[in-house]
Amino acid sequence: MPDSVRLGLVNKFWGRDRGGVEAVLHAEAGDLAQRGFGVRVLACRPWSSPPRPFPSGIEGRELPAPVVAGMPVAAGFYPALRTLAAQSDLLHFHLPFPLAEAAALALPGHTRWIATLHAEVLDRPRWMTLPQQEITRRFLERAEAIVVSSSSSAQCRALTALQERVHVIPFGFDLRPFLQAGAQRRPKRWPVIAFLGRLVPYKGVDVLLRTAVSLAANVHILGDGRERPALERLTAQLGLGERVRFYGHVPDAELPQRLHEADVLALPSRTPAEAFGVAQVEAMATGLPVVNTTLATGTDWVSLHGLTGLTVAPNDPAALAAALRRLLEDRPFRLACGQRARQRARALFSIERRGAELAALFQDLLAVRRSAA
Repeated sequence: MPDSVRLGLVNKFWGRDRGGVEAVLHAEAGDLAQRGFGVRVLACRPWSSPPRPFPSGIEGRELPAPVVAGMPVAAGFYPALRTLAAQSDLLHFHLPFPLAEAAALALPGHTRWIATLHAEVLDRPRWMTLPQQEITRRFLERAEAIVVSSSSSAQCRALTALQERVHVIPFGFDLRPFLQAGAQRRPKRWPVIAFLGRLVPYKGVDVLLRTAVSLAANVHILGDGRERPALERLTAQLGLGERVRFYGHVPDAELPQRLHEADVLALPSRTPAEAFGVAQVEAMATGLPVVNTTLATGTDWVSLHGLTGLTVAPNDPAALAAALRRLLEDRPFRLACGQRARQRARALFSIERRGAELAALFQDLLAVRRSAA
């Protein structure tokens, strides 16, 4: 029975507002707890950031840590991970998280784990990349199962020799607030293009701003991050001050309404660091068509070209402008894409469906282990 299964979930951060991986972790932890699993979470938090609360039914620990090259480095992580392993029947790591991967390899030999690989680590110096790749290889070789969110992600280089252990389980979320907010939209004098996500370089928000110069539309930037000051300066330089609004972090309770106020979501990501695009799912559930980019990851599978939106090449302002212009000017096409987007989000990305698949995987792995014992 699930209530006899103790799961330890490990990620670099906790808190849905910290990013897409954390949104996935938040949804999975809550769903697994509701299904009767005993859920404990181990994560870090940046020194400068306040702690995030854990929901009822979930035990959690955040270790304050400096962040180096986007990854937390907590001095007490290994003892905390060893304690979690002793309290768990199975550990579930969300990657990339080099600190946790290295620490796991030092755990007692009977410790077993699975991993969800969200993306490969990119754009690191060579002296850092090679040791990190070796640690990841050894970590994944010891994993009982490896979960990815799409067939495209399953083909990444790190998994080439491990295909027999790869399971494609798309991410699931509680979409009810977004589905409820997606009532019919009224035409506006100026349509709204929304961006939702962290303001970091690979998201390509600067490309969206340069594109907006040629479009008769307002732009709502939903999210925050270290690139915000530079993006605000670029907005002023382009003369877009009256048409671009930076909302900063939007609380969960307000997010469905903010998306409902938009007409199109733009996800102009420029590198494979964008491997899924959680923002797409939330926007699609609200009835928004999506303009995304082709990155050889799962982004252009989440929202399909010509069906739930349009897909363009990354770092191509002209192509992005043409796609956005078509959706903004062709209202019947835009509304049809939005309706199909809602249907696709409901059918493929609900936590009810995907949570059941993940829970079944855990149960199967533990059943096989009990049989072997």
